[in-house]
Amino acid sequence: MKASMSTRDVATDTEDPAFNGQSRDGGCIGWLVVLGSHVCNLFVFGVSQAIGPLFVVVQRHFEESSARTSWILAFLTSVEFLLGPLSNVCVKKIGYRMTVMLGTIISSTGYFLSAFANRIEILYISLGLAVGFGYAIITPACIGIIAFFIRKRFALANVLAACGAGLAVFIFPPLLQALIDNYGWRGSVIVFSALNAQMAVSAALFRAPEEDPENNENNRSEQMSSEAKGLKLFLSRTADTCDFGLFKIYPTFVLFTVASTISIGIGYYGLPAHLVARAENKNMGSGADISLIVSVMGLAGIIGRLVIPVILHFTKKYMSTVKVYGLTLCFAGVCNLASPLAKTYVSYMVYASILGIPVGTFFGLIPQVIRDIVGSDFLTAGAGIGTFFIAIGSLIGPPCGGYIYDVTTDYNNSFYFYGSLLTVGGCMIMILEPYTTRRRRIAESTTRLTLSNLDLDKVCVAEVATQTDMNS
Repeated sequence: MKASMSTRDVATDTEDPAFNGQSRDGGCIGWLVVLGSHVCNLFVFGVSQAIGPLFVVVQRHFEESSARTSWILAFLTSVEFLLGPLSNVCVKKIGYRMTVMLGTIISSTGYFLSAFANRIEILYISLGLAVGFGYAIITPACIGIIAFFIRKRFALANVLAACGAGLAVFIFPPLLQALIDNYGWRGSVIVFSALNAQMAVSAALFRAPEEDPENNENNRSEQMSSEAKGLKLFLSRTADTCDFGLFKIYPTFVLFTVASTISIGIGYYGLPAHLVARAENKNMGSGADISLIVSVMGLAGIIGRLVIPVILHFTKKYMSTVKVYGLTLCFAGVCNLASPLAKTYVSYMVYASILGIPVGTFFGLIPQVIRDIVGSDFLTAGAGIGTFFIAIGSLIGPPCGGYIYDVTTDYNNSFYFYGSLLTVGGCMIMILEPYTTRRRRIAESTTRLTLSNLDLDKVCVAEVATQTDMNS
């Protein structure tokens, strides 16, 4: 998320001849880039939410506790977010295409080496740290490059690319379960390594502007100079804003960061793996049947990402983005608190489908909420700080849920824990909402006043010019 904002800023500041109108506004090349980003999102954001079937089998194979097994997911998600800024360095040195290919090689190697693990600690390194590190390099690059090719339909392009995450949660659980049933968990991670390597094919679609063969050497050197100036300007801006002084400028941002860390970081990221483990613990069906539960949740998440923002667009006079964000967190929390009522396979499927809608919604609304709180000028800094703290929370959440199960031997208590945190975070956001709404209204009023003054100045200038012409 952070890299997406930063790349967009660079693209805005560098009006380069290489960015012709066709590529900036879409065209065949632009939408192929979106397709490549969609495939990358399919893996980097979807795997952590679809890993449930593998989580259960690995825990049983190594005869480990739920808490110790959960550290695999904790390392994977936290490293993916915490080390994201490294992608900017790689993009600067080797370009978008090679950055994604490098991350693909690292993550695929991590999957492949996991097949030879004889201790759970080795999976911490291979499946957790290595795969997470590879995805950390890929994520900002595959999202950020969209801004170079899509301008007018940038919001649509981002939504289409981000839908890869929801599609992954729909596809990967039954696929992973089928691989486990046929090849065992070791064979399944080898096959998944090969599937993950397909991101290198997507990276081939990322024809960066500096690689345009139609430009001559002079244009290319001018482009690199312009890009360097834009990058320097962006870095100077980011250095001034991307620090914790933002908390002092916007005290409400403190409440947002704490609420998001508690609810999403700690309260959500342990859910996908424990969702499958709980269903198996309650003997709700075979492995293939249980994997479909996560798929239904992923399909509902796609609906949440696409439909709710459209409804919000038409009801923005009555429902602010921050309020919807808080309500969806509360709704997801209540779903988890009520989940012990789902005692059959069908009812559990209904619970997962209902839960998927708010989950998809609040993930899609995070950038807009940050913008409403800190404004567009500090959006990049706010996104970076928010992502950092959510990553810390994701390191805590999965082991905590696993530890609660190990102590109580009942996954219901883990879901009470996750549901409570989601609800508390949503209530904190609801407390924050009136302040952000008031700030937005003041900003809009100031903008209208400024524009009206500008219009008045234009009328005065035109009147003076008319009188001058008449006198002459």
